[in-house]
Amino acid sequence: MALQIGFIGTGGIAGTHLDLLGKMAEAQVVACTDVDADRAAEAAARFAGAASYTDFREMLDAHELDAVYVCVPPHAHGEMELALIERGVHFFVEKPLGNDRETPLRVLEALEGKDIITSVGYMIRYRDNPRRLKEFLADNEPVVARGCWIGGMPGVPWWRRKDQGGGQVNEQSTHIFDLARYLFGEVESVFCTARTGLMTDVEDYTVEDATICTLTFRSGLLCEITSSCAVGMGEVSLEVFARKGRAKLEDAAMKLTVHAGGEMRQYAATENGYAPEDRAFIEAVAGGDASAIESPYADAVRTQMVTCAADESMESGRPVRP
Repeated sequence: MALQIGFIGTGGIAGTHLDLLGKMAEAQVVACTDVDADRAAEAAARFAGAASYTDFREMLDAHELDAVYVCVPPHAHGEMELALIERGVHFFVEKPLGNDRETPLRVLEALEGKDIITSVGYMIRYRDNPRRLKEFLADNEPVVARGCWIGGMPGVPWWRRKDQGGGQVNEQSTHIFDLARYLFGEVESVFCTARTGLMTDVEDYTVEDATICTLTFRSGLLCEITSSCAVGMGEVSLEVFARKGRAKLEDAAMKLTVHAGGEMRQYAATENGYAPEDRAFIEAVAGGDASAIESPYADAVRTQMVTCAADESMESGRPVRP
């Protein structure tokens, strides 16, 4: 029998997961919740017999769900994850886990001792080239790295409000911060500076125009991550310089170029990370084995602590521990 799946939040990224789950025989979407009733109904209409709701509690009371996807803006997290934990429901959460430290830490505490499978939407971890780069670094000590997420501003209204989206580092560049953790290990301290005042023509705009963060890893490696949402042409990348060569992941496709041993090797992008990410979660729920999940909730909390430390450093002007 197919797993019974519910959705909390049906806009934006939820559509990608709905598309993929619709192709999986092992999963059946039976209920969709969104604060926008029309959007919830539109999502549910894609699946025969699925119901729509505007209150996630009503959905949880009406269905015996095996798993739930939580795809809501950063400021909306917390209550729904706690409700799922209380009911013993497995869940997938789109990044970031919130816009502060307190929310994910509260959820993490509630998860302690519970037999609940979790996964968080850091889909880059599931791509072939980051895995290739990790293998390269296993035998070639990294020394210094630099990454960036530079481009335009997403159009959803909550993104441009710091009190809702948490800023670009929290909501968007978090993919690069998480990729750095995946490749280099845990972060010891964060120092971050910001620029503001450029986007005066955007209503309700309270996020930073640009930031530069320096991460010091426990290994000693230094990594600089630059973010900006105020430019017309940008770049998404992470480059690492190792003892015997260098390598760079770049573009949304995460193509990889490796220079080592006097040779250059290039690896084109393959499958994006969304499909393997969803397969890993659904198979984990179905079989009870979560070993293929690259970013369980507890690990994603550590990335959230790094981006929160960056935000705190911007305010204080001092390095901050995650």
